[in-house]
Amino acid sequence: MRFEELTSPEVARLDRDKTVLVLPLGSVEQHGNHMPIGTDTLLAHAVALAAAERSADKVAVLPPPWYGFSAHHLRFAGSITLKAQTLMALTEDIVGSLVGHGFRRILIVNGHGGNGGVIDVLASTLGHKHYGQARIAALTYFQLAREQIAALRRSAAGGMGHACEFETAMVQHIRPDLVKMELAETTYPDPGSRYLTTDLLGGSAVRTYLDFADLSPSGTLGDPSLATPEMGAKFFDTAAGALAAFIDDFRRWAIAKDAQPSQG
Repeated sequence: MRFEELTSPEVARLDRDKTVLVLPLGSVEQHGNHMPIGTDTLLAHAVALAAAERSADKVAVLPPPWYGFSAHHLRFAGSITLKAQTLMALTEDIVGSLVGHGFRRILIVNGHGGNGGVIDVLASTLGHKHYGQARIAALTYFQLAREQIAALRRSAAGGMGHACEFETAMVQHIRPDLVKMELAETTYPDPGSRYLTTDLLGGSAVRTYLDFADLSPSGTLGDPSLATPEMGAKFFDTAAGALAAFIDDFRRWAIAKDAQPSQG
């Protein structure tokens, strides 16, 4: 279900205990010379809708608020950022409204690497604030399916970072009209230390600021030349399947009864 297409009475009739509400988060920022600036939000929303269709019970996907934390892209035209505090406040207000209507299972599905730290904090702060009323979870969809995606990829480490093999193929699958492959550039950036990585599926114990204009003149991190619509369909199916499986598990998570969050 697309939440924005429901009437108020239809929302009122949804089972508050079993219905999972999904809030996609993404960004509006440069995606190289060949990809639309709304890529992250488009993909997060599309994956969430596909996962909802596969779920065993009712899922309502909210309209994404579009913007995210994208300060590291601002040297490229078209990139827009919210302050981290603004993104948190926006999400807190949305979730607070839903909990106020009695919904008890809310999942934030992120599709933008720059939002990662924010959703970590949101999962904790919202979980604490609404403890005993609702269960809140947050994830980044491509991290949830990282092992399956890694098995499909053809690029070497660093080839799947931004406007890359993965994202390009996914948009080729859902909106091929928005991809200009003739303008795509391949860049394997050097983040400057073995402790840092620009790969979507990489992990780092160290956090620092990396400005994308310093890493790549085009803004692309990785190898979009390996992308095809067929690979995009496989990536998309994998991501949607992993998310649907999580949603069905999340639906069974316990919610504390008659509990109030501790102060502090």
